Amino acid sequence: MDEAWSPVVLAESSSSTETLLEDLWTGAIPYAVFPGFLDKSECSGVIEALKTAPMTTFKSGDALVSTLGVYLPDAVSDPDAYFARAAELEPAIASLLERGQGDVRDRIRLMFASHLKRPVVAATGPEGQEYGQGSLRVHGSGAGSSVHRDVVSVDAAGWNVAEMDAQFSAVLMLQPPEAGGELTVYRQRWRPEDDTEFKNKGAKGWDPRVVEGAQVATYAAAAGDLYVFNPTQYHEVPLTSGESDRVSMQFFMAFDFEGDGPVVTFS
Repeated sequence: MDEAWSPVVLAESSSSTETLLEDLWTGAIPYAVFPGFLDKSECSGVIEALKTAPMTTFKSGDALVSTLGVYLPDAVSDPDAYFARAAELEPAIASLLERGQGDVRDRIRLMFASHLKRPVVAATGPEGQEYGQGSLRVHGSGAGSSVHRDVVSVDAAGWNVAEMDAQFSAVLMLQPPEAGGELTVYRQRWRPEDDTEFKNKGAKGWDPRVVEGAQVATYAAAAGDLYVFNPTQYHEVPLTSGESDRVSMQFFMAFDFEGDGPVVTFS
């Protein structure tokens, strides 16, 4: 029988969780969650503000996906364009995420810092340029993500954040869909040799056979829930359905094991 693979609930942690990122990185836990991190009324405020935000919309299969924010793996070949676009979009994102108790991203960083006993700060480039700090995504009905991994050290090789020892994904659920859209994470880390046999040709993602037999954990986040996981492990988001879009905000986190340097955030 497989050993238990149980998440950590941050809101219930009465003691330090300094080893949280190490436990995520080694696969000892599938994810950590802070239920109800953001008040539902604050979530509704962000969703309402998104209606007039400068979103970019594209088709994913037969579904519509809208985004606001930069995504580093899509822009690795042009650092100047990436940082310029991040700076251009930052005022709109900051306006959306400035809620009653302050910028949601600052509150997330402060919460993680209190648990990790390390500073959590916005990542900056070699010349002091600030990386994008969060991407908002609206997945319409029928949208999702097939089995895949996010490995910044490979996908953004040469960038300073890619040189850090470990990376994570933090996701704030603003509105869950009526069905589907759950985090599904497998206890199996991507290996370069997987690409030869399992990488989908001409399409995103990997053949589901790559995670055959692996332990799996799922999490259906409610509005306001915040969770963090290790995206170098295979994961997916099942197709959504129903009238409610899946609306979320996410960014990466990275840090070095040695020393007491900061955890940095970027998107």
